[in-house]
Parts: sequence; structure tokens; C-alpha cells
Amino acid sequence: MRKTIAILFAAIGASALSACVSTDDNLLRTVPVGSGTSQAKPYDFIRCVKSKWTPIAGRVREYSPSADTQAVSIPGAGYTSQSVVLLIAQASANGTGYTIYGDVAVASRYVAAAHTCD
Repeated sequence: MRKTIAILFAAIGASALSACVSTDDNLLRTVPVGSGTSQAKPYDFIRCVKSKWTPIAGRVREYSPSADTQAVSIPGAGYTSQSVVLLIAQASANGTGYTIYGDVAVASRYVAAAHTCD
């Protein structure tokens, strides 16, 4: 019985994590609402953005969609809803290049906050 419950919780956790990535993929198909380059390294830049976004949203998700990409997103309400703002950051010759996706009305304050980390 315990083994069955452990397997069930593992499956639920894996589904929740895969839902985060797949719903953020929907934002990647939209037109970016902001972009820029930071002199900071990707991890330092992401840490800065996360610290700026947390007071605005309260809940900020940080993850690595691939080995050379970092992401920060603001999840929508509920566990299965799409993120409302997504920032993708990658190392560039000048530091970190980043692109922000989301609804323009919602994302504008997140774009301004991210630019303070340039």
C-alpha cells in the first residue's frame, strides 16, 4: 500500500512539473513583449530578476528548460494554468541575453523590473 501511494505521488509530481514546462511553451509561441542584454552572468541575472519579480507576484518559478537556458516565470492561478509572464535567459558574448513573453498589459511592470537587472 505504501509503495502504491509513493508511486502515485511521484506520478502526480512528474505531471505537475511537466505541466509547468508545457504551459510555458505556449508563451514561447507568442510575440515577445521585451528583451535586452545584461552584463551579469545568467545565474546572477536570473537571481536578480527573481528578487525583483517576487514583490510584484509573490509566486515566482525558476527553472532550467535546457542545459544552456535559464527561465523565470509567473504562474497563473491554479496548478494547471499557463504562466502569465515568462523570461528566457541565455549566455551571450556580452553577458546574458534575455527575452520576455506575456500579455503586454500584465507584463509591462515585469519588463521594467527585469531591465533594472541590466
